[in-house]
Amino acid sequence: ADGPLGNLGTGATARGVAGLSLGTSGAVRTVVPEPYADPEGRLFSYALTADAWVVGGAVSNGGAVVRWAGEMFASHIEPGARRDTELLALAEEAPPGCDGLVMRPYLLPERAPLWDPQLRGAYVGLTHRHTRGHLVRAGVEGVALRLAEIVRDLDRVHPVGAVRITGGAFRSALWRRVVAAVVDRPTVFASGAEGSALGAAALGLYALGRAPSLDAAPVLLDPSTAEGEPVPVTDAEAAAYRDLRSRGWGTP
Repeated sequence: ADGPLGNLGTGATARGVAGLSLGTSGAVRTVVPEPYADPEGRLFSYALTADAWVVGGAVSNGGAVVRWAGEMFASHIEPGARRDTELLALAEEAPPGCDGLVMRPYLLPERAPLWDPQLRGAYVGLTHRHTRGHLVRAGVEGVALRLAEIVRDLDRVHPVGAVRITGGAFRSALWRRVVAAVVDRPTVFASGAEGSALGAAALGLYALGRAPSLDAAPVLLDPSTAEGEPVPVTDAEAAAYRDLRSRGWGTP
């Protein structure tokens, strides 16, 4: 499956490191040495190798939520290559926490952590003060809160001390900062990683006995796999999302 290979290809196989990918949908995964059957049924588990098992969860509602918000509330932005850039620039006009506006981003049948196709989306806290920028940014923050919930579920398996992020959404600095602040762990953007394709090649290299360890295999193919760009988080962002979590918005 491309999920476990994505962890391998982005350098997210060390114990306590989670790989978080985000495009139209999203996922968070970590690697443990043995199978894990979640007693609460919130996380999946499948094999990478005999002694490396991927545990995590996937969300259906990722970048698609923000594109929907753009179609609904920012139709003045012309379609084209720069549409996403302009849409997220509009979102940046709103402050972290969106002045109390929160989005429950369940526009599509949701998977982890609740696996409930009947969940429905909503904006909560909407007032006359909120603008189109607030509505779009609330989508970004709502998705990030769902991904952070999976990270906290993974803490039950093994404490997550760091997160490596990858995927098309993270070409945006706003997405990077919001996810890093909401997850509230040291976060690195694996910008140069080839993800699942590199992971597949690395797994083959390891299976052929040409790499001393699974972790070393992708680095032998591409030394930049172990690198990444730390994502800075401002005090204002950290405080805003800490407040959201304290008020229960970090849970479904």
